[in-house]
Amino acid sequence: MRIFSFLLTLPLCLVLTACGPKIYEAPNMASTTRAHQLIAIVPPTVAIKGRPKDDPQVLADAAYEDTFTFQREIYSWMLRRKQQGKIRSLEIMDVETTNAKLERAGYTVDNRVLTPAEICEALGVDAIITTRFNTSKPMSQGAAAALGVLFGAWGTTNSTTVNMDIHDAQSGLVWNYDWEANGTVFNSPEQLVESLMRNASKRMPYTLSK
Repeated sequence: MRIFSFLLTLPLCLVLTACGPKIYEAPNMASTTRAHQLIAIVPPTVAIKGRPKDDPQVLADAAYEDTFTFQREIYSWMLRRKQQGKIRSLEIMDVETTNAKLERAGYTVDNRVLTPAEICEALGVDAIITTRFNTSKPMSQGAAAALGVLFGAWGTTNSTTVNMDIHDAQSGLVWNYDWEANGTVFNSPEQLVESLMRNASKRMPYTLSK
């Protein structure tokens, strides 16, 4: 019986292992990120698969709203961890300043015309954090309401993948984190970002060692 139970659980363990994060660390990551004093969080790229019956324009509008919601949540998460002493002392540009400077430089959610190095130059920062969210449903309350989705009702399936990068102003990409959460139900941006950052921070170069 024990052997039978083990054989039943083995495939599940393999599936869970396969869903683990994929992490890239440049050879110069540690020395480069230690020199960072000011960073910024760029508005994420958001894509919502939605349901076959959903209006593509409504999905696009929902993705636009979620973009700034995710940006604020990541910024707030990092500020809280910095206050708790879990992230080393570095300045994080507030999102209002970040977005205003990007817009003046011609970079918007609908017109992402700048390279990471050009974004760093436009913002006057040492590095930027960029993210790409692919979800099966909208996360912001307003976006969900626009699609008639309330109280977390979205059928039986859910899929979320997130790609997070740290780009140094001079060296380029120094850290990448790919995270997938199939079957996990997130009913708010706070839940999704909390889960993402709790896992990503274990390997993020700004996190202080215990």
